Amino acid sequence: MNSAFKYNRLDKNDVAVLLVDHQTGLTNCVQDFSPDDFKNGVLAFASAAKYFNLPTILTTSFEEGPNGPLVPELKEMFPDAPYIARPGNINAWDNEDFVKAVKATARSSC
Repeated sequence: MNSAFKYNRLDKNDVAVLLVDHQTGLTNCVQDFSPDDFKNGVLAFASAAKYFNLPTILTTSFEEGPNGPLVPELKEMFPDAPYIARPGNINAWDNEDFVKAVKATARSSC
């Protein structure tokens, strides 16, 4: 056994939750779960983030197209969270507003 390994427990003060593109049209594209099971899993995860008061960022891509709008329950759950719509932008890291929000959220949670 490697005695140099030290287990560090996760700390809610060192995390942020990023919910990327949980949109109504995309929930139907998930192959591993039914759309309802997938959506309920995402909402359960989001509820845990809300319970622990974790900083949360919401994003969407191509809302006006087939991806559709953000799942409404997420916007209701996090009305004050940074919300970054990325029309025509597949890679979230290519969006300046997204990168700024992630950096600001990381700074405010540390």
